[in-house]
Amino acid sequence: MSVKMPAKNPNPSLAIPPYVLWMILLITVLMAYSNVYDNAFLFDDDLLISNNVLLDGWGWAHLGRLLTASTTEGAHIAGGFYRPVQIFLYFIINHIAGRSIFAFHLLNITIHAANVCLVFALGQKLRFNKGAAFFAALMWAVHPLHIEAITYISATADTLWLFFILLGCVVVLPDASPRRVWLALPVFALGLLSKEATVVFPALAVLCLFAVNPSSDDKHRLEWRRYIRTWPFWIMAFVYMAWRLNDDTFDGPKRYEHLYQLKDYANLKLYADHFTYRLYTFFATLPAYAELLVWPADLHMERAFPIYASINAAEVYVGLCMVVAATTQIIMCRGRKFVAFSWGLLWFGAAHFPDCGLVVPTNSLFLEHWMYLPSVGLFLGGAETIAIYLDRFKNVYGKKIIATLCLVTTLVFGIVTYQQNAVWHDPFSFYGHLFDMHVISARAHNNLALAYALKNDNLNAIKEFQKAMDITDTYAETRHNYAIALMRLPDPESHEADVIANLKRALEIDPHFYRSMETLAYIYRKNGQTDIADDYQQRAAIAKQGINQK
Repeated sequence: MSVKMPAKNPNPSLAIPPYVLWMILLITVLMAYSNVYDNAFLFDDDLLISNNVLLDGWGWAHLGRLLTASTTEGAHIAGGFYRPVQIFLYFIINHIAGRSIFAFHLLNITIHAANVCLVFALGQKLRFNKGAAFFAALMWAVHPLHIEAITYISATADTLWLFFILLGCVVVLPDASPRRVWLALPVFALGLLSKEATVVFPALAVLCLFAVNPSSDDKHRLEWRRYIRTWPFWIMAFVYMAWRLNDDTFDGPKRYEHLYQLKDYANLKLYADHFTYRLYTFFATLPAYAELLVWPADLHMERAFPIYASINAAEVYVGLCMVVAATTQIIMCRGRKFVAFSWGLLWFGAAHFPDCGLVVPTNSLFLEHWMYLPSVGLFLGGAETIAIYLDRFKNVYGKKIIATLCLVTTLVFGIVTYQQNAVWHDPFSFYGHLFDMHVISARAHNNLALAYALKNDNLNAIKEFQKAMDITDTYAETRHNYAIALMRLPDPESHEADVIANLKRALEIDPHFYRSMETLAYIYRKNGQTDIADDYQQRAAIAKQGINQK
């Protein structure tokens, strides 16, 4: 009697229990980011967390203000985005653990780990090869280009909006039934309250429905009835956009119009006023992003990306060719083996659209964290396309070679991510790295100066404040902090005239900057000029009252 041998599994990854795959993804994230938990607050962390008084109160009245305030209102700084979900999570953490650096880092790592699992889940919902979806999620999880969206605490909005977009897509699939659409609607709303760019969710949901074709006939993908079911998403998106594009309370197009009037932002005004400049610059960013996705080296914030005013530049031509090639792929290539790749390209385009600057000019031209969501499409679509070709040849060794390459790539990416996390350890390593990259940033010099000031190294603080003001003289905080550093020198009396001049300059920049008013009141009162001191004290009280009422 012969014994029938079980057939070999054509997809080895399916032989692994599902929970093991999820555990591998989670462990990979935890290992790659295991050295971030004692990294200091940096850049905007002081505004959103350290100096945010809205995180400390309690009661319904206080919560109401917190949920309607901008991200920087708690630090008494004008502008800021409207992202109440992010600030509310900071509020909860602060009431549980205080201003614990560990707790705030843990928040970002936890959301990113959830996002990695959702990338894997989305791949399976799209009916992609399970092994391909797993390796795509694995490599995406530790790609160094995402460090800025994860290690930087204030970037919680980036991890949040991706979480709600991926969760929404998973809920909507496979058929966008009315029940699924209405379940996804509050998820979409939470995404909009996390980051403005979530408005792209309806387009991404439609693309996911396009990729999941329940019929063997590809013409079924073009039937509009499948996509009209997403109408609640589109209505919510258009209502939200109508509000945000015309509101000048929070950072956005209306506030940027005022920013562009400042002398130091003349180049950005040219960029905003000329569509062709924005188009050429957009083309030039594409090969730069592609290079970082393939070879993530020289990663840093505050990139001084140039504005391209002419098509006659190699970077612009390369970017144009990339767009033409992608468009040709999407239009001309049909059939199952090409759909995944086309879907990935369309996902990238839709996800990156809010940040490309073509329709709504942005206040930055090139940021690493802008690739956090768009890259999901490239990883999943690319991995599925490779898996389809491997299945055609039915070569087990080829699959093993590709799987080995994916594991080696994950290991290399993980090591680079771990090493790059160390750059974010403290202000001195972080800003030193920026300046090593030849970054010219007033904000970076100002923040480094504050780090020196906290160590009572006022001489180095003064040098950094001066560098910041040499770059741009548009920040009241810099002038004020420079004056305070002068007051802390061993001979403050000899610098008093300079101190007063800088405090008054801070008020010229921002007439409501009450901290400079209070400092001037202190100086004049100490010198016996009580009338002037009382005047500044009254002005400070009025300015503070206005901020509190706001």
